[in-house]
Amino acid sequence: MASLGGAATLCWKHNYALNCGRFEHEGLQCRRLRTGRNALCVRTVERKSLVARAALSEGAAFWDDQTEKDTFSKYSGYIAAAATSEAEQFDEYDVVKISQVFKKRPFLSLRRMVQVASTLGRWAALRYFDAQIGRSEFMFKKRAGELRAALVQLGPAYVKIAQAVSSRPDVISPDYLEELALLQDRIAPFSTQYALNIVEEELGVPVELLFSEISPQPVAAASLGQVYQARLRANGEAVAVKVQRPGVRAAISLDIYILRNLVGVARKVFRLNTDLQAIVDEWAASLFKEMDYQAEARNGIRFKKLFGHLPDVVVPEFYSALTSKRVLIMQWLEGQRLSEVSDLHLVEVGVNCSLAQLLDCGFYHADPHPGNLMRTPDGKLAYLDFGMMGEVKQDLRDGLIEAALHLINREFDALAGDFVTLGLLPPTNEVGEVSDALTGVFQNAVSKGVRNLSFGDLSGNLGVTMYRYKIRLPAYFSLVVRSLTVLEGIALSSDPNYKVLSSSYPWIARKVLTDSSPQLRTSLQALLYKDGAFRIDRLESLVTEAMRNTLADPDASPETNAAESRQLVKKVLNFTLGDQGLFVREIVLDELAKGVDAMNRALFDRAAAVLSSQLPINLSVPSQFTEEEDLEHLNNLRRLSFLLSGSSTNSSSPPEMYKLSDGRMQEVERVPAAEELSLLLDSLNSSLKYVPLLTLIPELPLTAQREALLLPAELAGRLASRFIARTIRSSVPKAIP
Repeated sequence: MASLGGAATLCWKHNYALNCGRFEHEGLQCRRLRTGRNALCVRTVERKSLVARAALSEGAAFWDDQTEKDTFSKYSGYIAAAATSEAEQFDEYDVVKISQVFKKRPFLSLRRMVQVASTLGRWAALRYFDAQIGRSEFMFKKRAGELRAALVQLGPAYVKIAQAVSSRPDVISPDYLEELALLQDRIAPFSTQYALNIVEEELGVPVELLFSEISPQPVAAASLGQVYQARLRANGEAVAVKVQRPGVRAAISLDIYILRNLVGVARKVFRLNTDLQAIVDEWAASLFKEMDYQAEARNGIRFKKLFGHLPDVVVPEFYSALTSKRVLIMQWLEGQRLSEVSDLHLVEVGVNCSLAQLLDCGFYHADPHPGNLMRTPDGKLAYLDFGMMGEVKQDLRDGLIEAALHLINREFDALAGDFVTLGLLPPTNEVGEVSDALTGVFQNAVSKGVRNLSFGDLSGNLGVTMYRYKIRLPAYFSLVVRSLTVLEGIALSSDPNYKVLSSSYPWIARKVLTDSSPQLRTSLQALLYKDGAFRIDRLESLVTEAMRNTLADPDASPETNAAESRQLVKKVLNFTLGDQGLFVREIVLDELAKGVDAMNRALFDRAAAVLSSQLPINLSVPSQFTEEEDLEHLNNLRRLSFLLSGSSTNSSSPPEMYKLSDGRMQEVERVPAAEELSLLLDSLNSSLKYVPLLTLIPELPLTAQREALLLPAELAGRLASRFIARTIRSSVPKAIP
């Protein structure tokens, strides 16, 4: 790595640390030992001075007292020792190879099953005993701690299962939540001496050449590894050094082997339709990917490239040249866990970033538990740990957006079709009952309004329904649900009324209005038109939500908020006047032409009526105004004028003049002529709302400015077309019935 230079690079290139014999550098001594056929290079390292200089985060090491030892190594370390080095060297999940290793060791599998059954069985028996003698509440917190300790003893496979529920305060008891949350980064660490040896073995460089300082104890330890804070000797940069826990690959491989066999037997005994072994395989494959630190570094670099530019989002740098399968070195970031601070703004940042990951780029962080999300001292959201990532294809991303639109607008028939698009249901005609059940889940979810929809409740009810009908959730969908559920869970600790879907809708609205995907354009057209009628209320909802800034600082001054709103309006104009906005621009121009045409004909009728009343003879002038249709067009013109100017349609709305239901005009008790005149005057007045937009045109790119200059001509062309078509229709004699 060019940036490291000097002695560290020299040692890296020549791999001095693996040379046998004598080598001395800055107090480092190596000696060679032979055991059987294996030649090991073992160092007696004078590391006291290195550790003593670890002043980076004095007191930051969370495990200073060592009162609780590395219980995983103590109780489950026998697995790696008995499984041979082959099981510990699995780089990726391979069912065949794992089975070959452990089929040869049936007693090892039996010992593990007995250990798991006795450990969890003892805890369950104690809980049952507590309930029988009436001391469940008194012993609740103690038993929660015992459960955490039992999971740590059993190893990473069981810890990972517990982590899946540790971010949901609405699912488990607070006492259990507090204990299980410790599994994310506060598990008892293994020996620092052992960790440093792993670093040297993996990177081939003595730690004294790599680091000038390193923390004496890990600052965090999880099921798969632990993290130290250090400073690179070559460039002085503070870094996080992540070292994989020894024995985890063998333990996870054995647990997966046992679990696959158990679920296979369970499926046969209970005659289950669900392929439980396939579910285990999916989970196991993702877990093995998480154990590959080189893959994690690649994921982090890609994530930073895609999302590091987003406002208030921070992604650390990665040192790929100093990363191996079991050691990862990355930029050190200071901060607090997101769950430990009350900052809904950063939760909104996380939601918007997650939506960009899931629905825009299709590459997303699939494990956003509180230990992987951090608030930096300058108030930004830092993403950590990129071991578990997911990808969503373009058609599924568009399908998710369509499903959200159909849910928000309560189009449940269309939502039923989305189940097939998303892979929740097979494309057959024999899923009517299942489709109705799923539709019922979503109908119930929005029964109290979209803004009150709880994503956690929705995912829970969806899971119950899928289980009831033996439907298997696609792997990507499970990870998407988990990602958003975790974010909502973090927010609930700060705001019990927080709803992730409500916060997501502005992003979805902007995406639908600005995306050039043919699938989304078709969805937008279907959303805005029904039986040929333009549903202005739908466009109002989309634009209003798209303009709603969920990331706005509540403490910002009115001037700051006004400036941000102006920038957002410019962004919408820039899109609408650009190539990507052609589809929306055509829709708006068509509706504006209809409204202006109706206004012109209404003015003609008004002028003709006034002129006729002043003449001594009765001059009958045919009316050009068709009341119901043109009243609707006038109303749409008025509402579009307010909408495009960013004003509220309620500011100058004549009370009780008219109202809309499903986008259609409903007459009220009022004289039609007076209603027409009032609406006409209101439309003329609202047209003045376009004036502020003109001041933004010079600030747009030249291509957008040129398109803006062409808009009057395009509008005039549409008006001329409507006039010609109307003239032709009026000149054709009506058929006599």
